[in-house]
Amino acid sequence: MPYYLLLPLASAIIYALGSILIKRALKEGVTMDQSFHLTNFAVGVMFLPLYFFETSAVDWSLLWKPVMMGATFFVGTWLTFVGIKRGDVSLVTPIMGTKVVFVAIGVVLLTREMPSVALWIAAILTTVGILVMGMADMKKGQYLVFTILITLLSAAVFGLCDVLVSWWSPSFGAPSFLATGSLVVGLISGVMWLFQGRPDLKLSWSSGTWAWWGAFCVGLQAMGMGVSLSFFDDATGINVVYASRGLWVIVLVVVFGVALGNSEHRDTGRAFLWRVAGTVLLTAAVIIAVMDRARMISE
Repeated sequence: MPYYLLLPLASAIIYALGSILIKRALKEGVTMDQSFHLTNFAVGVMFLPLYFFETSAVDWSLLWKPVMMGATFFVGTWLTFVGIKRGDVSLVTPIMGTKVVFVAIGVVLLTREMPSVALWIAAILTTVGILVMGMADMKKGQYLVFTILITLLSAAVFGLCDVLVSWWSPSFGAPSFLATGSLVVGLISGVMWLFQGRPDLKLSWSSGTWAWWGAFCVGLQAMGMGVSLSFFDDATGINVVYASRGLWVIVLVVVFGVALGNSEHRDTGRAFLWRVAGTVLLTAAVIIAVMDRARMISE
């Protein structure tokens, strides 16, 4: 397994944990706006130390590039929070895995580089697996259609964001690109917070603990993905491995759900079994991507 794929794998696990913690915070009374802004502020602060790791000259005339990436990330995060608020994390998180398809398409359209056949197969398997996961939910005819659509839109926006990081960060200076983009996320969130009338961000100990840990996990996994995309020219392969977060959220819900205040595996009945079935296809996609990357490195 190429060593750099360990970063998106770890990010996938951390993201899955973070989404469960954020869902718990929302159940504890934290509003979506509160959790959203706390998460963005965490992202903005956690990336700042990367400025000290910049070893090349930064082309500040290209400042608009990290600014655009940060704005794109902000929009994707907001859409994700809407999805988490409306739906189960064991449905929303796997659907986010469709990002790998949007990344593959974005790579082709923007960089003119064609992913390998194996990666296209992995991307298609990821999509099919996600559709299987949502099969039973869609049959219920509930408002889940909105959740699925908003999550797919979020995946598309994040897919564009990942392509921009992979494409633009080397010419700007990768560490500074990531730090600047994340700072933009925090600044936009701050402006939005002001326009919303400065909603109270003071949380009780019980609810605040879940919200802050969730925000920390989201920031940490974003850093892992940002480093992966900036330093390794493999946006599609990295995102196929990252799509395993759908698998990890299922595992975490089943194993630690009770401790984390999440009972989706009991409440959703047969729908949860469909989600488990979909993880098999996601796992197959990850294995194909890893084997393909290992083959290319060995050649």
